[in-house]
Amino acid sequence: MRVDIRSTSMAEMERLEQALRLALDHAVEDESQAAEKRASSQRRPFGLSCEVVVIGNRPAGELDSNAPILQVIRAVDAQLGNAAQVQRASTDANIPLSLGREAIAIGGGGLGGGAHTLQEWFDCSGRELGLKRILLTLLALAGVSG
Repeated sequence: MRVDIRSTSMAEMERLEQALRLALDHAVEDESQAAEKRASSQRRPFGLSCEVVVIGNRPAGELDSNAPILQVIRAVDAQLGNAAQVQRASTDANIPLSLGREAIAIGGGGLGGGAHTLQEWFDCSGRELGLKRILLTLLALAGVSG
């Protein structure tokens, strides 16, 4: 099984990982004891084990709600008449956020659904707005005024 633990709190992720490891250890112990009892009456070998392998690390971090980068994107959205929502997600912004740097991930426009599934889809309608948003945000962050 694969378990993906995500949070804005490293302490919470560590707590959840420890709880998962403890639950796995208890499950292996309980099943091994039950299998041993069954095996003694059926003369079959028994044994159960588990191994936890870390396959990725998404560090925690959170952007302050008054961060300058958010003020810029909000101003851009106001200029474009775009009603964006701030959401927490696992994105390329995770690493800089975990290092205490301001970072956001913004979409490039269009509509999509079914992310990370075989049914994932994308419609590029409205992409122009997303591209304008990216360009204006970059220009504002670079200090270009007007």
